[in-house]
Amino acid sequence: MKLIAFYFSIFVLLFSACSDSNTSSDGFELKGKLGNAHGDTLFLEQMGTDGLIQVDTAMLNENGEFTMNPVITEIGFYRLKTTDRNFATFIFDENQKVSITGDVADLGNSYTVEGSEDSKLFWEINMASAESYRKRDSLQKIFQAFVNMTQMDSLRIDSMSNELEKPYTQLVDEHSQYLKNFIEKHTSSFASLAAIQQLQADEFMDTYFKLDDGLFTKYPNSKYIKAFHDGVSSSRKLAVGTMAPEINMNTPAERPLALSSLKGRVVLIDFWASWCGPCRAENPNVVNVYNKYKSKGFDIYSVSLDKDMDKWKQAIKADGLTWNSHVCDFKFWQSPVVALYNFNAIPTNVLIDRDGKILAKNLRGEALDKKLEEVLK
Repeated sequence: MKLIAFYFSIFVLLFSACSDSNTSSDGFELKGKLGNAHGDTLFLEQMGTDGLIQVDTAMLNENGEFTMNPVITEIGFYRLKTTDRNFATFIFDENQKVSITGDVADLGNSYTVEGSEDSKLFWEINMASAESYRKRDSLQKIFQAFVNMTQMDSLRIDSMSNELEKPYTQLVDEHSQYLKNFIEKHTSSFASLAAIQQLQADEFMDTYFKLDDGLFTKYPNSKYIKAFHDGVSSSRKLAVGTMAPEINMNTPAERPLALSSLKGRVVLIDFWASWCGPCRAENPNVVNVYNKYKSKGFDIYSVSLDKDMDKWKQAIKADGLTWNSHVCDFKFWQSPVVALYNFNAIPTNVLIDRDGKILAKNLRGEALDKKLEEVLK
């Protein structure tokens, strides 16, 4: 599967810091003093939308001190490292004077920074996120330890899992709400780009829109913000309540079939392929909801990313996909429908109402069943 975020994704929970509102006209400067230094070499890399670019190096002196004066012309993400496993992430802007302290052996967890408000906000996000993930990890370890210590049958394991699911879900929901509130309070902060990547776009699309509006207004020429803006702009076209874009491809009988031909029915647009293991695993659930709701005005429009006609037909038959609306253009990931519906992993689906307006996206299993029961009651 292609697993690429719809917006650029350069890091997740990288403990970091940086810059300052104290600026001057004689260029950017980064200086610091790090403990446990033994002639270590530091590398400063820009975390661009296309990858890492080394911009400066410095060797710590006998007191663990260093100074760097890289050329920085716009705000962006950077990381300071000794190795690829030992680094701290920063937000630097032009003309800033930044100073850090910490332990050279554990940069990401030990540093302090004097610098920009963005950096302090970024650190705040990381600390809150780390605490949330520690608590979730503890619950998982409790469950695993309990299973390992006792001879449990499947029913008792399921019962234990259900007991722990509620507090786990509560932790997830609480952290998501924290991130949402943080972003909507700081919609013009670069630090919010770190927070937004932890929120599911489909669930928090309004927050994505608010952040995009704030950042694009303040930084319209930033390559980071342009990348984020392009992704959000595509998603705006597919927001709940908007009309689903038209699709018109050929059926297995090599006749064109338009999505709009199903107008008047509630339709699940299901993107899949015969070669996609998770898609084939999900197909029984899709078949179940089709059989359950087809008499109530429900239909499925299956769009395949297959490359081979025979394999596509065989999968339709083998998985019991008995509805009539199957289409494919055999262009694989180069199919125009991928960009049109802004997805880069399958299975993916979009549920539309009888008028062709989007009701929900990426509903599976019980969630899809509940939504259809609500819509078709």
